[in-house]
Amino acid sequence: MPTASQIIQVLASIGFIGLGVAMFVQWWRRRGRAEAMLAWSLGLFAVVAANGLIQRVWGTSRPLTAITFVAFLGSGYFVLLFRDAFLPLKPPIRRAATVLLVVGCGLGVVFATVLSTGGALRAGVTLALVLTWGAFMGEPIARFWMASRNQPAVQSSRMKAFSLGFAGLLTILLLAVIGGAALRSQVPTVLLDLVALALVPIIYVSFAPPSILRRIWRMGEENELRAAIQDLLIFTPGPQALAEQAIGWAWRLTGAQAAFLVDAGGNIVATRNIDRAAVQRILEGKGAEVRGFFPGTEGATAMIAPLRLTEGTGYIGVVAGSFTPLFGNDEINLLEGYASSVAAGLERTRVTERIATIEKHKSQFLNLASHELRGPLTVIRGYGSMLQRGLLGDLNERGRKAAPVMMAKILEMNALIEQMIEAARLEDGALLIKPEEADLCDIVTSAIAKVEPVLDEKHRIVLVSPNRPVLVMVDAQRVQTIVTNLIDNAVKYSPEGGDVTCIVTLRGGVARVSVKDTGIGIAKDDLPILFTRFGRVSNTSTNHFPGTGLGLYLGRQLARLQGGEITVESAAGDGSTFTLHLPAAEPSTGTGKVGELSQSVAPGGGVQLS
Repeated sequence: MPTASQIIQVLASIGFIGLGVAMFVQWWRRRGRAEAMLAWSLGLFAVVAANGLIQRVWGTSRPLTAITFVAFLGSGYFVLLFRDAFLPLKPPIRRAATVLLVVGCGLGVVFATVLSTGGALRAGVTLALVLTWGAFMGEPIARFWMASRNQPAVQSSRMKAFSLGFAGLLTILLLAVIGGAALRSQVPTVLLDLVALALVPIIYVSFAPPSILRRIWRMGEENELRAAIQDLLIFTPGPQALAEQAIGWAWRLTGAQAAFLVDAGGNIVATRNIDRAAVQRILEGKGAEVRGFFPGTEGATAMIAPLRLTEGTGYIGVVAGSFTPLFGNDEINLLEGYASSVAAGLERTRVTERIATIEKHKSQFLNLASHELRGPLTVIRGYGSMLQRGLLGDLNERGRKAAPVMMAKILEMNALIEQMIEAARLEDGALLIKPEEADLCDIVTSAIAKVEPVLDEKHRIVLVSPNRPVLVMVDAQRVQTIVTNLIDNAVKYSPEGGDVTCIVTLRGGVARVSVKDTGIGIAKDDLPILFTRFGRVSNTSTNHFPGTGLGLYLGRQLARLQGGEITVESAAGDGSTFTLHLPAAEPSTGTGKVGELSQSVAPGGGVQLS
């Protein structure tokens, strides 16, 4: 009855024979040089295993022993050539390896003819042959292990499995030769046989890992993949940078040798480890198909997934290399899912670039239009002022009533043009702020005086301010523009009339101007629109009011440039309160009591300032 050790040895031999057959099948499918070298290596090692089984059944044969030694050394030599397929060896090293192979095979054949001689010679020759095999194997084992560090997870794991498998074989052989009789007892023998048996699947997954194992190897990259997809969808600045990042992850996810991305127009946008001519040949070879496996470079397989874009269909593809597994359904599904995210990212960059172009053209139009309108309007305003003051002759009663209205509309148009110019300067980064110490109360008073000409009898402005200066370090002219716009909006959006209250306060090192009205108010859902460029609340109660939506946008930007902010509190039908916050030029010393405030009221549409 066979012992446990004998059963394990038979299983290990069958396993290595299976490895050789499997590798030759893979080489037959791909016909690559690297696959051929590995097929010869594992095939010759399978011959060694098969000879062991034959001699176990029919006894020792000198011809078979000679074949075993030659096949054994040949398996190590072809592993070295397998390494040469990736990183070419220097010619002297290749010649030295060939000479070593010939000498070793000759020694093995001679050794096979004197098997019946003494143990010392036998042990010495056996050790020499194992060391020769180790010389062939040692450098590729170390090289693949070191090269695995910067590879995709799948490829890195396979290279480590290759190094670990062959390093294990070398260790077992050295222990068996050096250990001698000490390792021929049952327990050490069984342990070594078990290790040899365990090396069979390790070596197998180095060149043909199943899809479930490839998924396990990729699990460690999933968090990085999620972050990469988020970056693709949100942050990547342009299509070229996105394409480069996209093929990097496609290469990494599938463990491929090369990757490429083609846009909807058939233009090759990005490549990795493959030239554009090779990509073009792959695209021509796929024909009308948009997804699947196609002939790649040097007999390798190319895998392509579609990028469904607005302009048409683009492609992202990967190409298997000499040490890349054959792609399967797992890889194509993974690549296709990833391609959807890439397509979404490319669409986002396209829309972003289009919006940026539109914004640029809009800013250029605003700049041009506002400057072209400014000249004629200045002339009209001059003649309107002369007409109103009677410098162009006496006006009749209807003319005297029309002149102020005409001037108010001219001033309104002038303010609109100034807003357009300021907005264009802001977009171009040419808006200059000249901060100086100023009294916020004086600034608000000047803003109220500027609004006075457009007031009607239904409105009045109430100013509530401290009895002492409220000093701020700001560009006074810019702040006056902000406050003027807030007051003008308060009057405009209070069509039924009422008070517009301006309250100046200083507390906690922050100066504030609050402009409160009793007008139509703003619904909560419409508040986010207010401070956007050209943002206007559109409904039946506001559509008839003039304006461009630039005032609040410009006001908030001007405030932020000076370290301030504009906030709003409002409800539909209940009026609005807009507050300008500015850093004070000195710490607040007031308590904010009402007794410290002075109040000025302009009855009947006039403005009284004190």
